[in-house]
Amino acid sequence: MQQLFENWRRYLVEAKAEISDELTEIAVNSMLAMSVFRDEKSLNEVEAEQLKYLVSRAENPDPEVIEKFSESLYAGERSGFLTFYSSEQLARMDLYLLDGHDAGFAIKDGDDIVSVHNNSSLRGLGSEFMRKAKEVGGARLDHFDGFLSGLYRKHGFVDVYEIYQWDEQYKPATWNYDPVDILNSDTSVYSVALDDMVYRDPGVLPNVETEIAAEDDFKIHINPNLKYNSYKYGRPDVIMRKLT
Repeated sequence: MQQLFENWRRYLVEAKAEISDELTEIAVNSMLAMSVFRDEKSLNEVEAEQLKYLVSRAENPDPEVIEKFSESLYAGERSGFLTFYSSEQLARMDLYLLDGHDAGFAIKDGDDIVSVHNNSSLRGLGSEFMRKAKEVGGARLDHFDGFLSGLYRKHGFVDVYEIYQWDEQYKPATWNYDPVDILNSDTSVYSVALDDMVYRDPGVLPNVETEIAAEDDFKIHINPNLKYNSYKYGRPDVIMRKLT
């Protein structure tokens, strides 16, 4: 996991000036979310009930909460280089910050869950943040295919409504991201479709562009062999999800 974060750090620092703001935002939010979900422990009911949130709403921003949220968001040892949202941008979101802890999330544009982060000593916050985010209106999110795919699916974000395929022009010179297992349903939206296409002898995928049904029956044209190798060498696609 340590190497995973170091590779993400390298990617974001070097690529930020080269890739679109949207892709940078997705990359930042993906890395922050991974740091929340890397601990599989979950809070028990009593622990969850003891949590209290400081809130700033887009229609009535609270400057104190905005400042605390910004400090919390970029408090971690790996977060300083991830600065993406300004205080002005945060003011236009609904912010939820755990009182007394550097951990929380935001709702952008009414229903888009962003800035899920945990730079505190607390553990097991992933499920709690997803529960709370959905309770207050969060209904969609985006991420790079991989570690987060199975986790978000478990929390009800099973409607895949868009996929941005990897574009090599956005790759920084020293890209070295960990491989993603495209045939594993926990790490890929393509797993079921491609598993059915694997030639048992010699065990390779078709090397021709074709339309497939990815997760949630999302229709997309890909070259299965090229896509397999793209994931193998750490170039996953961006997945847009929402609740059903």
